[in-house]
Formats: sequence, structure tokens, C-alpha cells
Amino acid sequence: MSVKFFTILLFVFSGAFFSMGQRANVKAPQEKLGGYLIFEKDNHGLVATTKDIGQFDYPNAKSACENLVLNGFDDWRLPTQEEFELIHQKLNLKKMKSNNVFKSAWYWTSSEIDQEHAVTHNLNTGMQTNYFKRLNMRVIAVRSF
Repeated sequence: MSVKFFTILLFVFSGAFFSMGQRANVKAPQEKLGGYLIFEKDNHGLVATTKDIGQFDYPNAKSACENLVLNGFDDWRLPTQEEFELIHQKLNLKKMKSNNVFKSAWYWTSSEIDQEHAVTHNLNTGMQTNYFKRLNMRVIAVRSF
């Protein structure tokens, strides 16, 4: 084996080990007031549940959030389309990979298009699109403070 090949091999393996260590140190956002802190300014903000609360069609997703009592709080709701943009910045799968808390799936937002459709958000890609409300999607609940 030549020295050049050995140097390249060492570089590749050390880079792989370094990147594995980086992924292992991925941290979840700070927890505050019953969930992950998504946004805060002047003692007001938004928190999200620390795990998804299930998979439901749209009407049952709204009900599941509104009836949720978690960590002493009962004012949970579906996030808006705009709030999910903030959630994605904190809880997307690239940031949360080592925690395995959320799924690579579509999540409901509270933003309705019409009687048959509402906006969903993909926590892996960040894409948003409209789906039929009768379909089952994952659900994250939020609360404001």
C-alpha cells in the first residue's frame, strides 16, 4: 500500500468518525412550559409537544389537540401554517435525527383551504401542501404563552 492511499483512507475514516460524533451531539430544543420552546420574545412565545400525539384525519386532529392535557396544560391546539415554519426550524429531522421523536411524515396544520382541504407540513423536507381532510396525518400540538 502506498503512503498516498493510506493518507486518503485515514482522511475518509476520520471524517466519517467526526461526522458521526457531530450527529450524536444533536440536542433537542429547550423544554419550557410543557413542551419544546419554538419561539420566545418578551416573555411570550410558542411551545410544541415533545412528541407527536398520533395520526388522525383533520377533524379528529383538531379535537385531539383541543382535548389534550399534557404536562399540566390544557390549552393545546393545532399549529398554523406559519407556526409550522417555525417548528420546522427547531424540530426538523436533520436537527432531531438522534432523538427519533418525530416521524418523516406529513403533519396537519390548522390552516384550512376549504371544506375538503387543509395544509400539511412535511417535517423532513419542509414542504407544505394541501391534502384532503379525510386522510390521516401525524399531529403535533402547540400552545402559546
